[in-house]
Amino acid sequence: IKIESEAGEKQLGKPQGIYITLEGENMAGNDGGFHEEMSNHLAKRLAKLLLGRKKLLFIGLGNGEVTPDALGPLVIKNLFVTRHLKGWKEVEGCPVVAALAPGVMAQTGMETGEIVEGIVKKIHPDALIVIDALAAKSSERLNRTIQISNTGIAPGSGVGNQRNEITEKTMGVPVIALGVPTVISIPSLACDIMDSFCASQGEKMEDTFSSWSESEKYRFLGKILDAKLWELFVTPKEIDEAVKRISYTLSEGINQFVSSRTS
Repeated sequence: IKIESEAGEKQLGKPQGIYITLEGENMAGNDGGFHEEMSNHLAKRLAKLLLGRKKLLFIGLGNGEVTPDALGPLVIKNLFVTRHLKGWKEVEGCPVVAALAPGVMAQTGMETGEIVEGIVKKIHPDALIVIDALAAKSSERLNRTIQISNTGIAPGSGVGNQRNEITEKTMGVPVIALGVPTVISIPSLACDIMDSFCASQGEKMEDTFSSWSESEKYRFLGKILDAKLWELFVTPKEIDEAVKRISYTLSEGINQFVSSRTS
């Protein structure tokens, strides 16, 4: 999806930019062929978004000690970094790649945006690619989609932790955000349950609830859900293995793009 006007921003509730979703039901499964296919698609998308960018900085956002939030750090562990390999024939034609997992504020006492901004000012990359676990708006997207955009990211915003945004405006370089939904809020899950319930009650009930906007659904749920439930997020029970597999899918896609010498 390309949002190219203020009218589009208001209609979709997102800033102007490019939004790409790669979807696959087997993302969390142990199907090597499927993961290879997803990696190939990811590499192709990155090649288009980062065309002509020779110096790249990859940042793995999140807390590596909390499984649903460990996607970014796990991806960074398996990246093919090349910035230190000056003069090597094996990396001729490849982008200059640096990578870091800066942790979270509770571990460092610093905003992630502050750390990233300092590195950007020091090494001057042509583009910044941030990788993060996301909060899903629908249970159908949990561990099933790779979401890519060129509009940056606000770390922690999906779970209500507002941090400094990481965007081209704040960093001074183009920012590509890459993420996978690994958790879902109770209200979002309740919306899915209500949709399913109304669908089971016939067309009249289904059409009524389905026609509501997202804000209307949330206002309705606000009247019937306990306030404490709005602070809860849940994740699938197989999240440990799912995050490991998905992190390899992302890192392999990135590595394929880096080593293809087509950037």
